[in-house]
Amino acid sequence: MTERLILLIVLAAVTAAVIYFFRRRPVLNSRSLTATGLPPGTYLLTSDGCDTCERARDTLTRRGRSYTELSWQKNPDVFERLHIDAVPSVLVIEEGGDGRWWRGGVPRRL
Repeated sequence: MTERLILLIVLAAVTAAVIYFFRRRPVLNSRSLTATGLPPGTYLLTSDGCDTCERARDTLTRRGRSYTELSWQKNPDVFERLHIDAVPSVLVIEEGGDGRWWRGGVPRRL
């Protein structure tokens, strides 16, 4: 009886830990895109009143990565043209306009 109770408690603890881990982990989907009209560089896409955008700014600054911030309120044309639907997001544009968009935060590799 005691062994079953201990096993049940251990399984509940492991389940809780897995759920906690996946809920805390940001979802960073990425896709490639062509970003005509934007010069090469790193862009942080934000919105006014976005708490997680502040953390994204801090992360890029702490990593020493220079970036240009584009706000949804000030640059809605960029968001519409590139079909950006989440903030904070990071957009990296290479020479020629090819780029990569990370939805939902700063990727670890930047």
